[in-house]
Amino acid sequence: MTNREDVLSDFTIEPEMSLAVLKTYLKKHPEFADELLDLFHELTMSDMEAVEASLPLETKAMTTSVLRVQKVEQALYGADVRELSKSLGLPRSFLMGLQASVVHIGSMPISLLNKLAKLLDVRLQDVISGMQIGDQQAVAMKSDVKPEGQPAIEFEDYANQAGLTEEEQRALQELLADDGSD
Repeated sequence: MTNREDVLSDFTIEPEMSLAVLKTYLKKHPEFADELLDLFHELTMSDMEAVEASLPLETKAMTTSVLRVQKVEQALYGADVRELSKSLGLPRSFLMGLQASVVHIGSMPISLLNKLAKLLDVRLQDVISGMQIGDQQAVAMKSDVKPEGQPAIEFEDYANQAGLTEEEQRALQELLADDGSD
């Protein structure tokens, strides 16, 4: 049996903190998926906050569209993920895994994307752009090997492998139910 602390420790000292590394650990240690996703989130968010803090003030000016996309990023992967998780009845790790480089966006049910857009009071395109953050994350790490991109998985496979409780599965089914508002 694999020691949880050893796995998490090994993960934090990886030379490159990327989604490819995260996927490798998730495949090797699915029993620690929640902890690995939380740790990845913490590590990458702190790197992004450090980069953002170092930007000149004029670079921080944003358009309305960029602000909406940032709202999606904060709700799914940032400081607001806990609140969104509670309101949807889904685990934070499930929401944080909804990145374009983890789950193929084309396989995500449109009802899910529309409901997230409505809930966050943004446009559908903003939700899609926000989910593509995984391709843009600035992480200051060096590696001796060239990163290899792993293909994103289908949404149905992701949902089946997420280890959701019965209650969380019901909450997901409610979120996926088509309300005819397309």
